[in-house]
Amino acid sequence: MAISMEIAAMSCRLPLSSLIPPGLAVDHQESADGILIVTASARVQVAMCPSCDRPSRRVHSRYHRHLADLPLAGRAVQLRLVTRRFRCDGLGCRRKIFAERFGVTAPERSRRTGRMEAIVHHLGLALGGRPGAAFAKRLMIPVSNDTLIRVVRRRARKPLDPLAAVGVDDWAFGRVPARGVARR
Repeated sequence: MAISMEIAAMSCRLPLSSLIPPGLAVDHQESADGILIVTASARVQVAMCPSCDRPSRRVHSRYHRHLADLPLAGRAVQLRLVTRRFRCDGLGCRRKIFAERFGVTAPERSRRTGRMEAIVHHLGLALGGRPGAAFAKRLMIPVSNDTLIRVVRRRARKPLDPLAAVGVDDWAFGRVPARGVARR
């Protein structure tokens, strides 16, 4: 019976590349202080210039982005993303060097992966600030109550239709005094 459990445990192994966001390839993994650190890079060899949309293969340099990802088996996961800077060869393009973009996988200037950001957004919508932060802590997603509210506000939709009419209650020429207060 012990042998069959050992075989069952061996057959359930998942490659780490199936657990990270799509479009990335795992380069290295390590564990430090109970945090699983996964170093990954993009699978594609070409990046598009964000200004002129021309493809580029000329790598200028590399740097690391550190993103929080969803926890795995009770352990926090940090995604160390190797980001390449490319040279743009467009003659009319003002941007000579640009960093590759990862889309919804790792939005630009983001500290969390797109899928973790979605969970933080839903926690903020469902529970709000302080209760959402307490529940997120139990889920091993380190966010503060202010962060939850900030994410909800950032993803809020702007009104699509322009304001058609202004009602009496919506706008006034001056301040109306409270009852019982004499005007000077």
